Amino acid sequence: MSFFYKAKEPQIISSWLAIFLFAELFSWLAFNFSFLSFWFLAMIFVLVVILGFLRDEYLLYLPLAELFWGSLGHSLSYQGFGLRLFIFAAVIFVFIFKNITSLKKLRLIKDKKLFFVFIFSLLFIIVASLTAYFNGHSWRNIFFDANAYFYILYLPIWLEVYSPKSTAYIWRLLQAAALIVAAKTLIVLHLFSQNYSFFDNHYLYRWIRDTRTGEITPFADNFFRVFFQSHFYLLVAFFGLFINQLKDFWQRRNFLLLILTSAALFISLSRSLWLGGALVFLFFLLWLFLTNKKVLLSALLLALSAGFFALVSIEVVYNLPKFNNLNIFKQRGLDLSEAAVSSRQQLWGPLWQGISQKPWLGHGFGKELTYQSSDPRIKNQENPEGWHSTYAFEWGWLDIWLKGGIFFVLLFVFWLSLILVRAYNTLKKGRDSLAFLLPSVFALAIVHFFSPYINHPLGLGLLILGTVVFSVYE
Repeated sequence: MSFFYKAKEPQIISSWLAIFLFAELFSWLAFNFSFLSFWFLAMIFVLVVILGFLRDEYLLYLPLAELFWGSLGHSLSYQGFGLRLFIFAAVIFVFIFKNITSLKKLRLIKDKKLFFVFIFSLLFIIVASLTAYFNGHSWRNIFFDANAYFYILYLPIWLEVYSPKSTAYIWRLLQAAALIVAAKTLIVLHLFSQNYSFFDNHYLYRWIRDTRTGEITPFADNFFRVFFQSHFYLLVAFFGLFINQLKDFWQRRNFLLLILTSAALFISLSRSLWLGGALVFLFFLLWLFLTNKKVLLSALLLALSAGFFALVSIEVVYNLPKFNNLNIFKQRGLDLSEAAVSSRQQLWGPLWQGISQKPWLGHGFGKELTYQSSDPRIKNQENPEGWHSTYAFEWGWLDIWLKGGIFFVLLFVFWLSLILVRAYNTLKKGRDSLAFLLPSVFALAIVHFFSPYINHPLGLGLLILGTVVFSVYE
């Protein structure tokens, strides 16, 4: 009997905690000794290939593990090629080798609606790439803008290897990743806010920045914003932990992890994640109000309890042993003049102008726009007027429309709708072990308005996972 089905819950979580800790160690060593990067990545590539040949499930679990933990996929990187790409290449290689003679029998081929989504996604990616080429966009910009979309190639693979038995394992894997990412967030905040003389915070900052793990930004009273792109999966984990706690209100370990994820999400100071989570939570409360008022009271009590203890945890991490300030709420208000919000506002007009020029097929990948920004990282002594040219935009849905046209946007809307319909049908049958993926997909669609996720593996991975989980019962 395989470890996947035989191991108990604590064993699965403990095993993945150890794996993630080793991954952090490898990332740190490779950052310090760059010659190790290639050997670590080569070793991981070979390991993924071997494990993939041993059991099909690894072709699902290993990419998900890196996705839940790895932010932008460059925790280990060699000459611009990151860990996520190495795992992707290994999984694609193994899957094609094992299924080369039976591709016509894949589940994806038999599911007409999913096959439509898959084929047209690839078609729009190719069209947007060719459009970019004929419009004379930079080859480098085209490649780095388009390559993230090829994460869609995981759809036929995950759909083929997933089974209902995988459900519990994926949830434990997400819990382990959430624990590591949340704990790392709190530790980084503590080290920076306390500014220990024996520890080089600048070196830690460079490691997190240069591996594209996240951003560390100073605020008032020695408070630091610690934002990792993988915090998005803390939001996904939060929904799962919250629903689990409602099923059994006295789960201590689950509640502790709920507090940790809540604290890390606050420390991220990400308005996009907050808004996505808050709106979905309000919809959830409304649904409980209409269907089960008894559970509604428990949900409100749980939210208040988790929020209170999360803030207490942040105060302890932030103020001990050296006291800084008890008022952490002032660290990020809703002032629209704040640089990140202002930058989005200033980009809004040029984006719509670009879309209006080619609304149907778009400008292609790598399309650059020039706008004036108030962000201090852009507007400085070297660039006093703040003019900035880029092909990476914060408004996620507008980014897709600008480059791929309105039909590419509609394809993603159809894909999201398909997931939601299938999720509803699945949950109606009482199969709710991964029910938290439904609010997570809702949150993804909202977050993507303000921060780009669906045009990146971080968002595409959740779309594919939700598609697979809720399609297996069709």
